[in-house]
Amino acid sequence: MTNFYNLETNEPITTMYIGSSRKGNIVLKHPAGLSMRAPTVLVANGAGRAMQVAMAGKDVSRWSLADLAVGSSIVAIDGSSNVLVQIPVKSFTEAKSYKPINERLNGRGMKIDLDNYIDYICYASDILGEGIFFRPKNAAEFKAAITDTRFFHHDDRSDPFGKMAASATIGEGYREVSTPSLHVAIDEMISSVHIDSYAFMLLSPEGEYVIGPDVGQHIFDELLFRMPMAWLRRKNMPFIASVLQTIHPVLPNSTNRYNSIIGMSVALGGSPGRDLRAGMPRLLFESTYDWGPSSNARRWNHEVTLNVYSGGNADRGPDWIVGFKGQVSCGDFECTDRRESVGLFLKAGL
Repeated sequence: MTNFYNLETNEPITTMYIGSSRKGNIVLKHPAGLSMRAPTVLVANGAGRAMQVAMAGKDVSRWSLADLAVGSSIVAIDGSSNVLVQIPVKSFTEAKSYKPINERLNGRGMKIDLDNYIDYICYASDILGEGIFFRPKNAAEFKAAITDTRFFHHDDRSDPFGKMAASATIGEGYREVSTPSLHVAIDEMISSVHIDSYAFMLLSPEGEYVIGPDVGQHIFDELLFRMPMAWLRRKNMPFIASVLQTIHPVLPNSTNRYNSIIGMSVALGGSPGRDLRAGMPRLLFESTYDWGPSSNARRWNHEVTLNVYSGGNADRGPDWIVGFKGQVSCGDFECTDRRESVGLFLKAGL
């Protein structure tokens, strides 16, 4: 199967995202025996140039793209001019992860135009937790812009938790001390920006940065549990990757008041719209086991929540939510002894 992918991230590329530099870089993977001549990459339906850089391996060629325009297409053709694969060119601001990232980079007094630091986009995701990967024009200047805000803390790899949290970071990591939290990784070859739902860098009353109790939820949910998704996409299994994206391990964290529970949840139907902000699921199923010291023998709990509408400031968590909730608590794994409840709820003050 002939397809495009990014050399730096190994991510399959189905859309060529560009910034104001109008540059791109892409790898074409093509099986042997298509024709006597290797496939060629060109720009169609608009402005742009494609130049072969080097062979990146067997049945693989790398291409540099310049002067691209939104609305153009990147096309690979064989020796008989048959189209093997074609992808559209779009602005990276159209990726769904961009708007929340841009709002964070221009909030709290920060004024960072990400486009000013991008040489070319490597990979842009619609998922907030993946964000945008790019080759920086100047890594030192991007680092200075981030650190000068004084809102970011440098990952401390000498700390065991910090080292684990930074284990998937390429280059130097910087975390915004806020919730949700921007996570910026800076390297000469590839930099990235994404949003972590569970922030764990806190500022103590003495003005020192400390690691908060949400670090475990962040490591297991947003780091370790997400690692297979990129591999699944590379293996042409994007559907399985999207299914995995909806599943989350549940540990004691700030959203459940650090209760002594462990389990799994499935979140469906998140929307960046006003009624259901990005990251807030419309339908949530959660199954947990309470392992803490308690006289309550009903340790198994299963909940289904349907969020109908929410209101308040769209830049933060909703001030109120209207929804339906069904709950089953069980005394054993088979749930032979159970209690059930269902009803309409209004939750305020999140």
